[in-house]
Amino acid sequence: MVGGASSSREDPGRSVLEGQLASAVARVEDALAQLQEREQELRTALARTTALEAEMAELRLRPEAAEVTRWRKAAKEASRWRQEAEAAAR
Repeated sequence: MVGGASSSREDPGRSVLEGQLASAVARVEDALAQLQEREQELRTALARTTALEAEMAELRLRPEAAEVTRWRKAAKEASRWRQEAEAAAR
């Protein structure tokens, strides 16, 4: 017992309170373990969400990048045509 040795003359109310306290501590420890497990699940979900958001952003940029590539090709072709036209005009 806390504060001294246990004796048969000990207050029975104290023993009940100690039992209730031990039970409450066990419930708190269980709740803490569950919260830690849930926190890990949420951290994992957040990491997955972040990865998916990055992947979505990349996929949204791909069509734009393809469009820019087409524009560059068209600009090069137009430049080549202009050069050919200038050469033919000489």
